[in-house]
Amino acid sequence: MKRDEFGSTVLYVNLTTGKVDRDSLDFEISRDFLGGVGVGWRLAYDLLKPGTDPFSPDNPIIISVGALVGTLAPGASKISATTKFPIIATDDDRHFVASSVGGGREFGIMMRNTGFDHLVITGRAERPAYLSIFDDKIEIDEASDLWGKGADEAATQLRAKHGEDCGVITIGPAGENLVRYAMAFIDKTNSLGRSGFGAVMGSKNLKAILIRGTKGVRVADQERFMRRVERLQSSITAWSGRQRWLELGMGAGWYMFKYTQYPGRWSRKKWEELYGEEKRRETVEKIIACNSCLISCRIKWKIRDGEFANATGLGSPYGKSATSGQLLDVTDHRKMLKLVILANRAGICFYSATRLIDFVTTLYQRGIITAEDTGGLKLERNFGAYLDLFNKIVRREGFGDVLADGWLGISQKLGINPHDYWYGGICKGVDFIYDARAAKLHPLMMTFFTNPRPHHGGCHTLTTAPGKSLDEIRKQVEGWGIPEDAVERIFTPVSHTGKFNIGRYTKYMEDAMAVNNSLGACSMYAAFGLVFGEDLAELYSAATGMEVSAGELMLGGERAFNVKKLLNVREGFTKGDDRVPELWLRPMKTPEGEEVTTDYFRTKVLTREDFKRILEDYYDERGWDKNKGIPTSEKLKELKLDLGQSPLLKKKRQHNAEGKRTRNILDKEVKEK
Repeated sequence: MKRDEFGSTVLYVNLTTGKVDRDSLDFEISRDFLGGVGVGWRLAYDLLKPGTDPFSPDNPIIISVGALVGTLAPGASKISATTKFPIIATDDDRHFVASSVGGGREFGIMMRNTGFDHLVITGRAERPAYLSIFDDKIEIDEASDLWGKGADEAATQLRAKHGEDCGVITIGPAGENLVRYAMAFIDKTNSLGRSGFGAVMGSKNLKAILIRGTKGVRVADQERFMRRVERLQSSITAWSGRQRWLELGMGAGWYMFKYTQYPGRWSRKKWEELYGEEKRRETVEKIIACNSCLISCRIKWKIRDGEFANATGLGSPYGKSATSGQLLDVTDHRKMLKLVILANRAGICFYSATRLIDFVTTLYQRGIITAEDTGGLKLERNFGAYLDLFNKIVRREGFGDVLADGWLGISQKLGINPHDYWYGGICKGVDFIYDARAAKLHPLMMTFFTNPRPHHGGCHTLTTAPGKSLDEIRKQVEGWGIPEDAVERIFTPVSHTGKFNIGRYTKYMEDAMAVNNSLGACSMYAAFGLVFGEDLAELYSAATGMEVSAGELMLGGERAFNVKKLLNVREGFTKGDDRVPELWLRPMKTPEGEEVTTDYFRTKVLTREDFKRILEDYYDERGWDKNKGIPTSEKLKELKLDLGQSPLLKKKRQHNAEGKRTRNILDKEVKEK
């Protein structure tokens, strides 16, 4: 790979005008932000005008692929999708700018093979369309025959037409109907975009993105690169947990999930009987690995018997079905697996949809909302009623139209407090996958309220699983090239977080997340302690020809994360939005007793004052203003972040301004829709 080839090529597509343009970024931008999502955030800073409506044609979709994707680096298959998300994040209707990251078997590697490192999509097609990129041939094609079809069916039809080796991103009817937590799907097996990335595609009349490249992927020093790859392959294949993952995919995580995703309505014994590993094995049909992955977490599953016999699905169903099954009190795991299949086809976030259904159904049963609020719809606690309401959400029909706007949407329309929901917690309009009362506090948990987009987003460490020793945790932290003085700060016990300082720790794991996502590396390897920052630095150096240490990678990750934060500061987000859920401060009553939020080692029950001090530690470690929760000018100078308008990208603003009158008309149409 030559210096001027690294992470530099951007493809611009304006769906309104049909104009396609190509350009190269300055080398320094790719180097300083590591490529991938880091550059995606930097592009967004230049291309996204503050205050733009997420459904406006001017809201860009930026898809980026990292330097390790398309190589043999273990688990390097991730792409990122950056945009302003449509979920309502605040009471005054602000929206965050962030990225979603996902793997797959074809899309990432095919994007690298086209030679395009970043794809920027703006505008809105006049009619349903899909974008096809075959090396240097880029077309906007008619997709009216695909509109209304499931995400999986659309992908199947496009591959049948253009070739099974194509990478494909598709949306379902939920995205077409602008459900604010609609998702997109990569290669039918992986998802993109809790918080509404699929709806942004839908607002552009963009049903799918299809890609195939034949140009090849080169590394600067192949011999050096393969030495580290072979070393990692050897240690990964020798990992004691690997066989379980090859047999069960993500279903192998039950030993963790039954503690970290426990909603507390059933005993764990009952939950084990209804949704545990034995039940999971009944439906596994095939384990599917993303490109270059040696662990394999995706699954093809099949319901063997019962009402939904022979129904099949692709993805990662078991954690979703188990947690939501307990929340909805559905004891037949086959029914919940069927609902995951329907959610994936519809292109909707299963977590948000089922939890909203649980919330309003319970409120209806308690008389807090009535048939007058639901448009006459009777909400009952049974699977048939849940399924009916789910379909109404996807179609934005009746009361489903209310729920399609998410947690703060129902707050505005029904006058109920979404923070009264009893599981997980909500921040910036997004419900959490985990609940800190069951999972206990660790970096992944904290990122739910410190990250601009409340999602773990790849911020996995050994502490994601319970029961790790302090020595194991410290070894992983040290393996990321974190300065010695910072390591000492992390592992100096403090009264408000126990044996390690969770606020200071979280800062570095968020930076590591930015490194993983910028390079295209899967964070599951970090979660199992199989790949460290030192490994990624060696792979990155050999691939790009630019010599970097783990510490220098982390500096690039920090620089990228600060730009992501500044994007959201521009949108009006401050310290007040980094709010720990009130739910975490109340006990969870379960058949096994009370679960309360403690530190990772369960030595201390955390209080409101503790969380205040934890957040101050986090801001302090980041070098941000502790009163405002935003980067200081001193920090930006330290990181050499000059965010003045890029001369290169001025040309792109000009490109995207073409057809402005047309877009204004279309923008009005979208808002009315």
